Amino acid sequence: MDKGSGSFGSLAKALLPLGAVLALGLGSLAFDLTLSWRLPSDADYAEVAGALRARARPGDAVQLWPPWAERARLFVTGAPVLAEEDLATADYAGIERLWLLALPHVPHGGLEGARASLERRGAVRKGEGQGFGALWLEQWDLRAPPLVSWLLPVADEAHEVDYVARRCAHVVVGSTVRARGGGAALHLRAGIIGERAYDKERPAIGVQVTVDGAPLGTVTVPPTAPPASGWHALDVALTPAAGEREFAFAVSSSDASRPFCLSAWTTAR
Repeated sequence: MDKGSGSFGSLAKALLPLGAVLALGLGSLAFDLTLSWRLPSDADYAEVAGALRARARPGDAVQLWPPWAERARLFVTGAPVLAEEDLATADYAGIERLWLLALPHVPHGGLEGARASLERRGAVRKGEGQGFGALWLEQWDLRAPPLVSWLLPVADEAHEVDYVARRCAHVVVGSTVRARGGGAALHLRAGIIGERAYDKERPAIGVQVTVDGAPLGTVTVPPTAPPASGWHALDVALTPAAGEREFAFAVSSSDASRPFCLSAWTTAR
């Protein structure tokens, strides 16, 4: 190798970090210059909120996507606003139609991924959707079994479980909650509220379910260890019966100090 080519190689190697910094700077500048296209304005939110007030009906809900797009809650009042993270398995109890409100141009917005998740649960998209500036709104029919009974008073109550606002009732560990309702299937969800869920030194909390005095099933809620979910489920078919039945949910643990919540409902199938 001659001296000239060696010097050129050394110079190129020395300039590599500068080139990387320059490329990063140009990328950041390009991102900043397109923020008005990527992120919605107050006017965008106001328009989509007006559209939802006109179109939403009882039994509808709005799903934000990505879930961190919580600013929409300041504007959207025409239907309950949800921020579920896994659309394929989310509990949309009592919801007939879902309005997917998305920011499709943000990094990892993943509108196509959100659609695929909804399709995996059997939901069907209705129409083509509509853009409102940087926002996108489309309607989905969830094709879910009809809700028969809410077994716990959760209409206006929500608690943070696994960093998601869950529609559930705060219950005391060591107590038994009783309710009456009909339906062909029971759906129970349980979780420890807030940061106490991640204390791995604590014992599990158990929920034993009976219907008309007969054991139906048990849910065990251990300390949450990500990536495992802290929101635990029990879905059980009920034997046919005329009229309402009595359900009991006995919550127990050797450590009764942690805040705990339950959600339970029945469906027609």
